[in-house]
Order: sequence, then C-alpha cells, then structure tokens
Amino acid sequence: MKVFIDPSCDIQYSSFYIYGLYSVYGKNNVIFSSKYFKYFNHNNHFFAFVVVDREILKRIVLDYTDSKIIDQLALDWCDVYGKINLAPSSIKSDKIISIGPSFGIQIYSKIETLWFALSNLLKSSSRIKNKRKFLSDYKAQYKRPKLIDYKYKPNAKNFVFFIASLWKNEEQTNLFRANYIRGCRNNAKIDFKGGFAPRTKNDIQDYEEVTVNSRVDMDVYLSKIIDSAIVFNTPAVKGCHGWKLAEYLCLGKAIISTPLSRQLPKNLMDNEHVIYSNGSQEDISLKLDEIMSNIDLRKRLESNAKNYFDTYLSPEQVVKRVVNIS
Repeated sequence: MKVFIDPSCDIQYSSFYIYGLYSVYGKNNVIFSSKYFKYFNHNNHFFAFVVVDREILKRIVLDYTDSKIIDQLALDWCDVYGKINLAPSSIKSDKIISIGPSFGIQIYSKIETLWFALSNLLKSSSRIKNKRKFLSDYKAQYKRPKLIDYKYKPNAKNFVFFIASLWKNEEQTNLFRANYIRGCRNNAKIDFKGGFAPRTKNDIQDYEEVTVNSRVDMDVYLSKIIDSAIVFNTPAVKGCHGWKLAEYLCLGKAIISTPLSRQLPKNLMDNEHVIYSNGSQEDISLKLDEIMSNIDLRKRLESNAKNYFDTYLSPEQVVKRVVNIS
C-alpha cells in the first residue's frame, strides 16, 4: 500500500495530516508526487492525497480553510472530503464529513525541510503561483512545535495564561477575548499573565489596556499554556474552529468556550468536555470562579478534553476515519 501526497500542498497546514499518514502507513510508504493532482494549485484551502492498495485508489481531500465553503473541484475529484469548518449550510454530499480542528506542527528536521521545500517546488512548480509563499510555509512548519511537545499535564495551580491576536473584521471575537482577559485580571484567585498581542500597525482601538507590549515566542507560548489552569476558546475568523481549540484539547486543558458555530465529529458537551459561556464578562467571571473553586470539575474537564482529542482529532484517528469511510 502506498500513499501519494500533492507536492503543491501548504505544508504548514498539511503537516498535522502528513504526520498521521506517516504514523499509519510508515514514512517510506508516503510519497510526494504530482501524478494524481494536475488540476490542483497551491492554495490555503485543502490537502489532497491518494491511497493506493493494489488496483484500488481512494482519493481524499482534507479541507482546512477558515470558511464554510466547499471547493467544488476538489469535491468532484475525491472519494472522501473531510472538512474542519463544516456548517449546516455547507453543500450536502455523502462524501463530506466533519474532521474537527487541527494545528500546524513540525514534522521535518532543518535538512528535511530544505529538501522537501526544493524538491516539491520542482515537482509542482507550474501549479504554484506564489513560490515565495510556498517556501515560507516550509519555514513556518519548521518553527512550529513537534506534536510530542504538546504534553498533557494535569494542573492544580492558579496560574492562567492567555495570548491572542486582534482581528480586524472579527469584533465579537475581540470582545469575547477581551472579556476573558478582564475577567482573569479581576479574579483574586488567578495569577494571570497575558493579553492581546500588539498589532504592527496599531490599527484596532479600544483594547489598549488589555494589549501586552510584545509578542511571545512559540516555545514560551506553549510552555505557559501547558502550565495554565484554564484556557479560553471562541470561534475566530469567519466563525472557524481555530488552532487554539485543537491545541487545548490535545493538551487536556480546562476550557471555557463560547458556543461553536461549526460542526465537530462529536459535540463537545457542557460541563463534560468544556464549560460554555455566553461571552459576557459577567458570565465568564462566573465560569472562572466555578472552575477555580472546584478541583474535581477541573480534573474532569482536563481528562475528558484529552480523551476527546485522542479519540476524534489526533492525526492518526483523522487519517483512519477518512480512509475507512467509503
């Protein structure tokens, strides 16, 4: 059995699934080749691969774009179309399934990153319009943590860390995140660090008092999130599942979340996997108090979050689901 990957793929967004393919099929059986993908161009929409078992081919598309839009060309081409941000209003098809959120990870060493960047550029050059972006994706992949760095660590401390971006066209996301930051700062039980990351252009007003002075390196961010007693999630750009949700579940964190607008393989249940909030500062403050004062609740949320990731969202489980579904 062999697996063929489109060499024009966005490696940073595809890395999670390539890791899954390596784990399930073995790295030597996973090959970058343009043979099956001549109609696809390099984009930030989906990852395509083909599983060949003797004479049987299974064409798979994994769609990681922020929007709920289904790519019609990819849908027509594939046998299974897995989508992160699937909405009830998305195109209906028996091919389409919800795969839940993921995040970028480092899958290649520095030498491998350079090798695959150049070799895949050569293999798919005619299908890559923005070659600078294509190569920069490989650099971004190398700067991401490895999946093994996302360590599950049950937490009984009162330290809480949160850092997030301000989005130009997502006022509700900005507001909910600001409410969480203020709720943490005002809670005497919490030792809070963080805020909004500063924008280069400083072009979003009214959040100055909850914005930190400088950005945080990725290794520092991850270590502080691992140590954080509580984390916060809210749908981000275009109502999407952000990387944060997948990271939090992978780490087994106690999550406060506003309601999700995109589907999941299985719903995250209130008081079981997450604690839901309406996003107001008052309600978020109540939920913070609830988790900080109830260690058994916190432990249950942490354990169930980790189990959810391992069951539904891990790279291996996503690959097994989409390949086994006909």
